[in-house]
Amino acid sequence: MKPELRQTWTPAINVLTWYMLVTSILSVLTRIGTKYWIFRKLTIDDVLSIGSMATCIGQSIAVSMATAAGLGQHLVTISDSNKQNMMKSQYAGDILFIISMCCSKLAILFFIRNLTPAALDRRFALGLGTFIGLWTVAGVFTAAFQCPVPSTWDYINGKCFDRQLSWWYYLGITNILSEAGIIVQALLVVIRVQADIHKKVVLGTVFCLRIFVVIAIICQLAYASQTRSSTDFSWDRWTVTVSTQMAQALSIITSCSPQFKPFLDSLRSSGMSLGGTSYGSKPRTYAYGTTYKASRGGRTADTRSDTHELVSMPEQNATHTLITTAADDCDAESQSSESRIIRETRTWTVTETRRD
Repeated sequence: MKPELRQTWTPAINVLTWYMLVTSILSVLTRIGTKYWIFRKLTIDDVLSIGSMATCIGQSIAVSMATAAGLGQHLVTISDSNKQNMMKSQYAGDILFIISMCCSKLAILFFIRNLTPAALDRRFALGLGTFIGLWTVAGVFTAAFQCPVPSTWDYINGKCFDRQLSWWYYLGITNILSEAGIIVQALLVVIRVQADIHKKVVLGTVFCLRIFVVIAIICQLAYASQTRSSTDFSWDRWTVTVSTQMAQALSIITSCSPQFKPFLDSLRSSGMSLGGTSYGSKPRTYAYGTTYKASRGGRTADTRSDTHELVSMPEQNATHTLITTAADDCDAESQSSESRIIRETRTWTVTETRRD
């Protein structure tokens, strides 16, 4: 056996795979914990994040099983039975990778969509979500039937389509298009925020972290192109495997980062609709008014000003909080003027409408 055949990339693949998995899990748990701590509820984008984490765990296990069967080693050193196990694990990993990417994309898409009530933004999100759904269905179908049945995973002995390059190019280019759509929608929402330039830059930067996902996908395509004609693919294509793991982990992490507490606080201070309005419930209503109480001879008369014309009135299933402050009078304690004192009371009513 030649000395170079004793080399292996298996440990590097395993270490990077499990490192990315742990980072993804911590990101999702941090997101879920933050959301529940602030709003005391979980929403559909949180469920999608949990789904992306679950499929990421399954995909990472599949890659680990592929390395145990010989991925990262020279093909001539792998037995026939291990070759079959390696291809089966890669087969499962490819399908789970697509599903995980879909869940993380939809998670951040739902979050961005719920930041604004504008009909145009919601239609754009609907179209982009439909595109992501079709991308997922097509990707899973082509990955599942890349080779003739019944051995659809056997790309060594089966007559399969050009899995080494054409499939990766289709998957990668459409993946990049969906990522670009997510970034564009996020920036359009941030631009219309009523905030100073510094805060807009911070908000836009967090959403633009998805660019790192695009870079990882480009690496996928570049490495797939370099190893297209390789006959020792279990050795040469370790770079494609690593870039795939990075794309998956970065997609999950960047979909969770906008919901970490510092960023949520920044969104709320910018007037973005979070919590009560963002996730399907009716909007919170803030009303304020001024009440003048005139006391004369033990009787009190109330004169209430109109509520601000831009604020909608409370609806059913609403929680009302009344805050009243009274202006101090310089002779409030005077015995001679107590019965004729006029006090001004300012009242703010904060109404939170909850979803049924």
